[in-house]
Amino acid sequence: MQSRLLVVAAFLALISCAPRGEIAYTPEPSADIRPVFVGSTRGLDPETGAEFGHSRSETLQRARFDVSVPPDRGTGQLSYPLQGRKIDPRKDFVLAGSQKYPGAEAFQAALRQSLKKSGGEAVVFVHGFNNTFAEGLYRLAQMGVDFDLPKTLVYYAWPSRGQLLGYAYDRDSAIFARDGLRETLRELHRAGAKRILLVGHSMGSSVTMETLRDMALSGERSTLAELEGVILISPDIDVDMFREQARTIGQLPQPFVIFTSKKDKALLLSSKIAGEPDRLGTLQDLRRVADLKVTMIDTGAFSTADGHFNVANNPALIRLLGQTGQVVKILEGDQTGKRNLAAGVVLSVQNATRIVLSPITALGGAN
Repeated sequence: MQSRLLVVAAFLALISCAPRGEIAYTPEPSADIRPVFVGSTRGLDPETGAEFGHSRSETLQRARFDVSVPPDRGTGQLSYPLQGRKIDPRKDFVLAGSQKYPGAEAFQAALRQSLKKSGGEAVVFVHGFNNTFAEGLYRLAQMGVDFDLPKTLVYYAWPSRGQLLGYAYDRDSAIFARDGLRETLRELHRAGAKRILLVGHSMGSSVTMETLRDMALSGERSTLAELEGVILISPDIDVDMFREQARTIGQLPQPFVIFTSKKDKALLLSSKIAGEPDRLGTLQDLRRVADLKVTMIDTGAFSTADGHFNVANNPALIRLLGQTGQVVKILEGDQTGKRNLAAGVVLSVQNATRIVLSPITALGGAN
């Protein structure tokens, strides 16, 4: 048993030393440039001194990064510069430029201009555990392209250590990061956002829920009212904790969608670390959230790699969710739309609904 643990520890250490995504610029950007606004509580990298490292900053940093989308890529493919590897702008997401904003006023002015072009709509993405700043930035740009999001893209980057063995640090950072996300949402509100879609992935879902809880406790209902929906992707949250957060929030923003998978290897490991049988992202028993108005969508049949980000990685699932006529019905709570999308695999218990997607569904929807 001890030797097995040593092998696992050595394996994890090896993985944690693998090259990570990094910020890189190209003098020859593609024709497709996606601006991504940034609110971040990441401080300087203690080793390199570069901005947006893994240390914690009590001051919100504000910026915009113009991401060059590679022309030679398929749906769901995400390639970006890695430490020590030569970049290829035709295959890698890279940067065409960036701008740092000295304060809230300048940041809100830039947001206001973007929101006018996007009809007042914004998507805010909160990255998950074990992410560098660059990895979350490129991920949001990729989702913006693959889901054809015609909205102002905003990336909230909290101080993840960016190491597989940094789970405890990241979990503490997720609590630390609440105020920064809250301030980012406030600044969107002040800039004139009319509809905000808030998306949290993995441990970023915990940041999201804790922020919504704090806003509800402080009576900040005006910003909450502008949320046109909340999406939690593979949420790394204890189920009982989620219930308590939802109870405090009260009326959850609608729609409230949770993407789950019992094949999510990252969350299965998290469950073992936490000593609990389920995380919210692997939950199969709908009765545990039946009193909450949520829609749970099971993507286990589309699992790729570790199954922790099926929504953005699997081309068939992206095409299925990109069928706007059907996905809009889901997000608006239309039961007929749910049956069409899920080929009849729908379970409703009280206020909650569970949908199980399958590749057969995707094939049928493509006809």
